[in-house]
Amino acid sequence: MKRIYNKSNLVKGNTYHLEEKYYIHLIKVMRLNIGEQINLFNEKNGEWHAKIIEIKKNTLIAEVLDQTLPPKTPSDISLLFSPIKHLNSESVIRQSTEIGIKNLFPTKFQRTVVSKINLSKYEAYSVGAAQQSGRLSLPTIFQIEKLTNQKKLLQSSNVLMFDENLKGISIDEVPKENFTDNILVIIGPEGGFENEEREFIKANSKNFFNIKLGSQILKADTAVIAALSLTFHFFS
Repeated sequence: MKRIYNKSNLVKGNTYHLEEKYYIHLIKVMRLNIGEQINLFNEKNGEWHAKIIEIKKNTLIAEVLDQTLPPKTPSDISLLFSPIKHLNSESVIRQSTEIGIKNLFPTKFQRTVVSKINLSKYEAYSVGAAQQSGRLSLPTIFQIEKLTNQKKLLQSSNVLMFDENLKGISIDEVPKENFTDNILVIIGPEGGFENEEREFIKANSKNFFNIKLGSQILKADTAVIAALSLTFHFFS
């Protein structure tokens, strides 16, 4: 059944106008008709069956029927990463959303080649990934900041930095008792971290460990997915 993210307060018996993009997809592409069911969801109200009750020009109205899933507490794992070229950044946003990331902090390092991001596109990628994957919540995506502006974030975070140029430990060696909340995974830019960036991160982190991904040098987007997969598996 087609899942649609809707940030309204979902209540049994209430009706909701869906955005034009969903009219195009559900009516023009999927060829759904009045009386057919979809699912509406968000992080506050969980997931609900809904029925299409009216189709108008460029919009449709759905009535909420019954709850299928209650809200869930999201993970406490966030990602600080260097934005990369368009398609690869899309992959990072989509796949980190699917895995269950809580927050995304695009960050400019010295070797970052992308100076600006399109936040609305990033948010659209995350909505699509949540709808496809079964996730109920969306990650919070922040505007891009210089690394030096992330000092407060680091100070409140338990940091796992995946740096291919430093000898790291296996993630199994991380003391879980020190990483009960505010876990921040850090992946640097293509070309790696500068030494002063390494020192800045280490010096300002609440707790800090450098983690190894293996012997191969990975592309930035591949490294993000590998690091998040390791982290979520270890703390699950």
